[in-house]
Amino acid sequence: MGMLEKYISNLEKELERCSFDIMRTASVERKLLYLYSYYHYFNADNSKLLDVLHGDVKDYNATDYIAGIYIDSDADACDVDAIIVWYVPDNEEFDFPAALKALKDAEAVLLRFASGQTIRNTLTRVISEEDYKFSLVKPLKIRIVTNYCPKNVGKKRSILNALQALKPEKEYTSFFISFGYDIEYEILEIEDPKEYVDDAVIEIDSPNNCVVYGEEQSLLVNVSAKSLQGLYEQYGYRGLFAQNLRYYIKNAKIDESILASIHDTPDLFWYLNNGVIIICDDYLLSGREIRLNRLSIINGGQTTKLIGEAEIGQDFFLQCKIVRNKYQAEEKKIAFIAKVAEASNTQKPIKEKDLIANRPEQRMLKRQLADAGIYCQIKRGEKVNKKLYPAAWQNTTNEELGQFLLSFVYQKPGIARANKASICGNKERYSLLFGKKYNSGLLKDILKIKAYYKQWISHVRKTDDGVDPYKVGLVNNGMFFMTAIVGVLSKYYYHSEYSQLVASTVLSDQKIEILSQHDIDHQIFLADLREEDYYTLFDLCYAYFYLPGYEFLKSFKGRYNDFSNFTKIDNNYKTYVFRQICSVCLSGIPLHIHEQLKCYFAEVSEDDISRDNALLSKYVNIISSDLGTEPETPEVVVSTIKEALVAYRTKTYKANRIKAYEVFKNAACDRIAKHAPTNIDDLRSLHCLDEAQLNLYGEDIVGIVNDCLATFS
Repeated sequence: MGMLEKYISNLEKELERCSFDIMRTASVERKLLYLYSYYHYFNADNSKLLDVLHGDVKDYNATDYIAGIYIDSDADACDVDAIIVWYVPDNEEFDFPAALKALKDAEAVLLRFASGQTIRNTLTRVISEEDYKFSLVKPLKIRIVTNYCPKNVGKKRSILNALQALKPEKEYTSFFISFGYDIEYEILEIEDPKEYVDDAVIEIDSPNNCVVYGEEQSLLVNVSAKSLQGLYEQYGYRGLFAQNLRYYIKNAKIDESILASIHDTPDLFWYLNNGVIIICDDYLLSGREIRLNRLSIINGGQTTKLIGEAEIGQDFFLQCKIVRNKYQAEEKKIAFIAKVAEASNTQKPIKEKDLIANRPEQRMLKRQLADAGIYCQIKRGEKVNKKLYPAAWQNTTNEELGQFLLSFVYQKPGIARANKASICGNKERYSLLFGKKYNSGLLKDILKIKAYYKQWISHVRKTDDGVDPYKVGLVNNGMFFMTAIVGVLSKYYYHSEYSQLVASTVLSDQKIEILSQHDIDHQIFLADLREEDYYTLFDLCYAYFYLPGYEFLKSFKGRYNDFSNFTKIDNNYKTYVFRQICSVCLSGIPLHIHEQLKCYFAEVSEDDISRDNALLSKYVNIISSDLGTEPETPEVVVSTIKEALVAYRTKTYKANRIKAYEVFKNAACDRIAKHAPTNIDDLRSLHCLDEAQLNLYGEDIVGIVNDCLATFS
């Protein structure tokens, strides 16, 4: 059995374990589609099996070739990927001219759809969704996935060169091909990842043409393009780019410029290209050869890949900085690599997700989760080691974890679902999510919600009897709503005082603020819960809170049936579902529900609750400027205090080169101005500044308030 067949068999068993028997009757093309998408788009996360199947357009046929549609979340613009599966039986040749025609035919079909024409039903269903609408700002990639492996490097290059010459009709479309061994390499990156290349040799232009720098004796040399090509051919998928900020991401304009230099003016390449940076633990220079130990390319991955796959006639040279790591301790080595990688990646625009990968809080989070047995991808293209992290809850990304924290802790499930990019792209939201430390047990349990909810979806679909006409639709789209519901219940469960606080407030924003604090510093689930126990917990939450909230909406919007949009809007959660929770738990969790929750929620100690309460003052999430009590401060005084506070904030954030919200938010400014606290205790009681803000700016703020009040006395 070959490697692909082995992993197809493993995937079939995994699908059957999750009650999907689709692989038994699937064609070889569909099996290859599932295998490729499972590893390439979903990092072999078995909680994403439904997403794998969702991308299958099912009525695959030979007229338009498109077998699957997926979103490439690792691409700069979350590109739309259309997959053509080209299975080549043993002892048959790859019909490449026909494959090129298939790429053009597939593009024509997709462009007909984009222009409003009807195409086959399941393909229309998939690409009609908002996330799949390709354009100039959301590129379309059409990719052939094949089990075929070119017999030699020359054959592969000739195919890739012909593919490069194939011009799509639209500038936002590009063509790709993944051969059998490309798929195998991707699988190995997950099943047996490499953090670097152990040893390799490169060739330079002259042994006497080296610039040496630093005590560690780093080098500046000119590396042979053919030598770099050989490095790519051997190790391109096995550690060569493992320490880069991200893996190769196609950019048509830059790629075309580099390729033009390779093919047309190789003698000018040194002048036209920034070169590459290699970091290594050690090297040995011998004549024109440099043997490198534990190396990785941390800048120039795009250049290396394009050289690696190009047809090179006469050899040429490009600049190469060889950085010998100046640190011995592993932690310092990693920090040094990250710093150099971030500082040197300037040739192509870097997404916020790429830049935050090297921040201390992200590295600390990754280390914390690893200690808890969880792999967290903080860099695009990074692959999980499935041998070390086999369970679905053991595999996540910082963006995904941010989505669940935003839902569970901060009660924003709509934004979590509809605006994933804001997790790392919105600086204030990033600060809210990652500017603090969470209990490892809590993080583990939140990720278990992810893993078991995905399996519950398939369970609901298989057991649905049609009595509840909304259940399948609500469950399919409601993972973050459910996460928020479990979050509120856990807060009520461990903090009974919340019921009185919530009941004493009027506005929904005030209620949300009370229950959207970082206030749990321990695990929430019993350690011995089974998969079925999570199902019954979700059923309980659905029956008491989720479904009644939706039915309340239907009571006056009878024709509303858009489950997807319903769960993308925080106001829907707040107005219907959260309202239902507050209504049911008006005087605390009812006894009959509390008794059921005891079957799922862990008992905690007084020390745990004390740590919870400490979090409430250390971190503050302010939403509303209204406390629910009407202050007696005259409007003219409020206006004066607010103006003075804004002036102070502007001066402070500019002087310290920080963001304005780090001093205090607008809602906090309004609350302080309305209530005019004259001492630190009064300011603290407003619960609008966290511990750090109080320590840094509290005295100044109180001073401003007192000065403003004095002018009106």
